[in-house]
Amino acid sequence: MSDKRSGFKKQMDRSIDYAAVLEQIAGYAAFSRSVAMIRNAMPLETVQLAREQLDFVQEGMEYVRLGKDLSMGGVTDIEPFLDSASKSIVLLPGELNAIALFLSAVGRAVQAFEEEREPRLAEYAATMDPCEKLRKKIEAMIDLGGDIKEDATPTLYGRTQALRQAKVDLSVFARGYTKQHATRLMDTTTTTIQGRLCVLAKTPEKNSFGGMIHGTSQSGMATYVEPREFVVRNNKIQSLALEIEEEKRRICRELTAQVAASALALGSDLETMTFLDTVMARAKWANRYDGCVPKFQTRDHSFRFAQARHPLIDEQKVVANTYASQKDQFCLMISGPNMGGKTVTLKTIGLFVVLAHAGFPVLAHDAMLPWYTSMWFDIGDDQSIENNLSTFSSHMSKIARICQAANEHTFILLDEIGNGTDPLEGASLASAILAYLIDRRSTIVTSTHYDQVKEFGKADPHTLVSSVEFDVETLRPTYRYLPGISGGSFAFAIASQLQLEPAIIAHARTLKEENMKESQKALERLEIEQKEVMKKQERFDALIQNAHRIQKEAEAEKQKWIGKRETLEAEYEHELEAMLDEKREEARAILAKMKNHPEVKVHEQIESLHAINDLAPEQKEEKAAKETFAVGDYVHIDSLNAHGEILEIRKKQATVLTNGMKVNVKTNVLTKMKRPNVPKTAPKPRLERVTKRFPLELNLIGMRVEEGLNALDRYLDQAIVHKAISVRIIHGMGTGKLRKAVWDDLRKRNTVKSFESAGPNEGGLGATIVTLK
Repeated sequence: MSDKRSGFKKQMDRSIDYAAVLEQIAGYAAFSRSVAMIRNAMPLETVQLAREQLDFVQEGMEYVRLGKDLSMGGVTDIEPFLDSASKSIVLLPGELNAIALFLSAVGRAVQAFEEEREPRLAEYAATMDPCEKLRKKIEAMIDLGGDIKEDATPTLYGRTQALRQAKVDLSVFARGYTKQHATRLMDTTTTTIQGRLCVLAKTPEKNSFGGMIHGTSQSGMATYVEPREFVVRNNKIQSLALEIEEEKRRICRELTAQVAASALALGSDLETMTFLDTVMARAKWANRYDGCVPKFQTRDHSFRFAQARHPLIDEQKVVANTYASQKDQFCLMISGPNMGGKTVTLKTIGLFVVLAHAGFPVLAHDAMLPWYTSMWFDIGDDQSIENNLSTFSSHMSKIARICQAANEHTFILLDEIGNGTDPLEGASLASAILAYLIDRRSTIVTSTHYDQVKEFGKADPHTLVSSVEFDVETLRPTYRYLPGISGGSFAFAIASQLQLEPAIIAHARTLKEENMKESQKALERLEIEQKEVMKKQERFDALIQNAHRIQKEAEAEKQKWIGKRETLEAEYEHELEAMLDEKREEARAILAKMKNHPEVKVHEQIESLHAINDLAPEQKEEKAAKETFAVGDYVHIDSLNAHGEILEIRKKQATVLTNGMKVNVKTNVLTKMKRPNVPKTAPKPRLERVTKRFPLELNLIGMRVEEGLNALDRYLDQAIVHKAISVRIIHGMGTGKLRKAVWDDLRKRNTVKSFESAGPNEGGLGATIVTLK
């Protein structure tokens, strides 16, 4: 960061608590790199960049609102590892494991977003390369603890097994050896010295074992000896251990070379994951504190922050205020007593302006502001001992620089302008400075105590004078922002509450009355009247809100009773339908018996169906009134659970062609539906015996198994009635469940003579030819 930007960052940190707020947001980031990016965030160069980042944040907020979270588990800053790999510095197993965990997170991020719901985030995440081959290679060789797996390579596995066996062999041999030479040993246990197994021999016997001596006990009575019989075995163990370490180093070198080959893709992934993490951190912060994404407008100077809340104030205590200015109001002037909330108001507005320009959400219900190319802040005491500048001089020095740089795209924050010198001169200077900045069409937010400055603001058409409310009775600020009303200092009221002599206060009031101009007195009376009007407006708004609440409660109660009525009606209709189902079952039983008697005519069966139809419950009149039918409409017959085309309509009766039969039903049991798209197949000559109006095939494609079997049952019943010899059932290939269910059903039917898969020109395995008895 350049010295200029660094200085500006420090100024924002000091003036509007920018660093503290960024630290709060950074608490929602997942790893160090994104935390640092948030902490160092600065206003962006162009409005296009700011809008682009805010669009990402908007999608992130919707993503979080749906209860989703971008998993960043295992993500760390792998940049140092990539630098080492690029310099051929062999990475340690733990560092390679960190890269594998990072790539796992990349793979999850690529799949995390949906193109329809989060198009920008999905497109941005899709640019990453999960490096699947590299990740799988690392995971195959290194475990989650950061250690190389024993079976990472056949060589390593063989050496590890050999080492384990050598240690077992030496241990078994050592037990026998110590028992055999127990008289010359201080103890029959063994110990390890620098990775070599030794025995604890009596010092006088130390040279009788041959081999090597590794040391003497503190008392001098025992000596650590590696017998000659142990030397060869210990050497084998150490040789195997060295071979294992060399194989592990070889594995790390191999994996490091692959990391170096993918360093460019990994670096790009790291940048993308860092940005995604910062986006999600901003989204989580805004969602947690009920914030919003600000919008930029380039039409005029107006801005608006609705129900704005400063992030650093306890959310249980903070007072939400709406700060706004109109298109021709360049200056927002805030007055009120000390400790009344003026500085908090200035800091809140200034903070929101900077956050928006840096691509961050703000804590408000709605936010809109212009785009500023420069921002200036003069809040607090910048007295300089080194330059021998007083508080007033320091302020004037900064304001001088502001005036030189100000233009129509400048945002300026001035706290207690003109303070620190003679009140008359300070007020005059403040008015002149504000007039100059307004003339430059800059956006100014300032606070003041001076009546002269407030008079200037009231008279200037480009200035909105406002204040923060103060409760005189409790001597406490309410922190409510009052646009259009200038506030007083309440010095007399505060002095009275603090037990100052009443005579002194009375004298002070007299002196004030004598020194006040008529215009000031009129202004004071006008403000009192404005406050009274505002209180009445608040009471009126409260009444309106209460009326709306009562109306909502009444509507909710109404909907509750409507719901209960509909529930009762549904239960009643359900009971009627259950009764009708019983009748239908009886009718099906009758039809089943009739199938065994060829002399029974088809029209007799249809008449039986009509009789059953008449038992159906009457439909609601509303349905008949809402839906009209015409010849040619395709409808669903609710009472028969069938569908077909209307051939004729007479008053409230309709003739419907369904499954090759004409059925007369009432129109109030019909519902319009989309005509199904059933492919027509020319019947074979051998099926010409069947009545033409009965279809010789049944299409079950698209139906569930239960629905398809019900349709098959009805169709085969009608096929028997029409004395069909052979029919085709179209069930499709799909998962094979529907085909299996159809075949299982056909096996159980005594009316089916045989069935087989259709030929290549008849649908193949997607259809079944059924021959009926």
